Amino acid sequence: MSGRQHVTNYKPVFGIVMVGNSDILWVTLESVRADHTPMYGYERNTTPFIDSLAGSPDSTVLENCISQSMWTPASTASILTGTYLSTHNVGRDGKVKRKLHSSLDTLPGVLSEAGYETALFSPSSYISDATGLNSGFNHSELIKLRKENFAKFDETGLLSWKLAFKRFRENPTVDLSMLKRDVENSTNELVATRVKRWMRDSSDTDSPLFSYVHVPSPHHPYVPISSVAKQYYDGPDLPSAYDTIERIYDGTEAIMDRMANGRELSPQQTELAKTLYDAEIRYADQTVRQIVEAARSRSDRDLIIVITADHGDMFGEYGLLGHNLVLRDELINVPMVVSGIDGIVSTSTDITQHIDMTYTLANVTGTLTEQFEGRDLREGNREWGISQRGVAHLDEYTKYNPEFDTSQFFEAPYTCVRTATHKYLGNSHRQVLYELPDETEDVSEANPEIVQELSEVVDRQGIQWMAHSQGEESEFDEDMLSHLKDMGYLT
Repeated sequence: MSGRQHVTNYKPVFGIVMVGNSDILWVTLESVRADHTPMYGYERNTTPFIDSLAGSPDSTVLENCISQSMWTPASTASILTGTYLSTHNVGRDGKVKRKLHSSLDTLPGVLSEAGYETALFSPSSYISDATGLNSGFNHSELIKLRKENFAKFDETGLLSWKLAFKRFRENPTVDLSMLKRDVENSTNELVATRVKRWMRDSSDTDSPLFSYVHVPSPHHPYVPISSVAKQYYDGPDLPSAYDTIERIYDGTEAIMDRMANGRELSPQQTELAKTLYDAEIRYADQTVRQIVEAARSRSDRDLIIVITADHGDMFGEYGLLGHNLVLRDELINVPMVVSGIDGIVSTSTDITQHIDMTYTLANVTGTLTEQFEGRDLREGNREWGISQRGVAHLDEYTKYNPEFDTSQFFEAPYTCVRTATHKYLGNSHRQVLYELPDETEDVSEANPEIVQELSEVVDRQGIQWMAHSQGEESEFDEDMLSHLKDMGYLT
C-alpha cells in the first residue's frame, strides 16, 4: 500500500542474489480473503499485528496477490513447489487421491540441500506425508487438537490440558458445552506452542532456518474462541450464534445441499458468518504474533517473513458458500505481506502470485532451479496472475437437486488469467471473459482481442494439464480422515 513499501532500484541479474544467511518464516493463514484485512482497506482491524508488521520500513504489502488455486491442497502445493496446479497436479482430481510427484523439487528441499534447516508445522492432513507435501522438510509435525489428546501422558496431552485450563480462566463458566467448544477450537494455540517449543529446544541455530507454518483459522465453520468472538459479536446469546453457524456449515455435503437447492443465507445469517469469520482472523493474527516472536528470538540472523493466505472464502455471493467450484476474487485474491527483502515493488496495477514469492525466495538464497514458474518480485511490472481449478464433481451437487444449474461452472480443469481490469477463464471446451469487478456478465464476444491476448498468456506459459505422470496414491489413515471431517471437507 502507499507509504509502506521500501523500494530500491534493484535490477535483476543472472545468477545468485543472496540475502546473507537469513532465517525465513512463511506463515499461511487458512481461508483469509484480502478484503477482510485492514491492509486492503477493511473497516475492522482484524489483523493488528500483521498490519503493524506491514507498516514497518522493510515490509511490502503486495497489492493484488493471487493464489494459484481455491483450496488448500492445490494452493499449498503451488507455494512449496513454485509451480502451477497443472504442473504439480495435487488436487487436480478434486479429491487429492494422488501425492505430490517425487520428481518435483520443493522450496524446502532445495534450501535443505543448500544447508538450511527446514521445518513444517501443519494442522491439516492435506499438508502432510499423506499428500507428500512434507517433501524436503527435515522436521515435520502434523498438529491436531482432538479429544484423544487428553488421554495421553505425553507432551501433546500436557499442552492440550494447559489450553483447556487457559480457556476456563479466560471465560469461567458452568456452560460445559461452551467450554468444550472453546477447547476444540484452540488448535491455533497448539500450533503456536509447538512452533515456539521446537524453535527454543530443538532447532539447530548454527544453520539458517526455513519454517513453514499453516494457521488453521478461519476455516468454516467459523467458531472462534469466545474471548475473541466477543470482541466483534455483541448479540445476547453467543452459544446460539455458534449453533446457527454450525448448522449452516455442517460439513461438505450440507454446503452442497444448500447451494444446489438455492437456500441462500438471510441478511442476518450473512452478517453473523462475516462477524465470526472476522473474529477467527483476529484469533489467527494473535497466533501469527506468537510465531513471529518465536522466529525472531531463535537467532541473531536477519529474518525474512512472508505472511499470506492459501485462498479466500465466500458468504453466499453468487449463491456460493465456502471455497469450491469457482475462481472468483473472493477465493483467489488473498493478502500477502513480506518483510526483510529489499526492493520488492508493488503498485495498484501489479499482479502478484504465490509462486512469485517462492521464486523470489529461491533466487535470493541462490537455490533457484528451472522448475520454478514464477518471477522475481523485485522486477515489478507483472501484468497478470494465474489461478487454476481442477475437476469439479458437479454430480455431487445435482444429486441434491437435479435442476441445479451447472452450466455456470467449468466441469473440467481450467485456467484463470487475472489482470488489473479483466479476468479470463478458459479450457479446451469454453472461454469466458469478465470486466472486473463484475464477475457475472461474460463480455468475451464484445472483446475478442482481450480474449486472444489472455489466452496467449496460457500458451506462452506452456500450460498443459497432466504435463507429467501422477504421483503415488495418497495415504490418509482413519485419524486423518476423521480430522478432515472435523474441518468440514468430508462427511
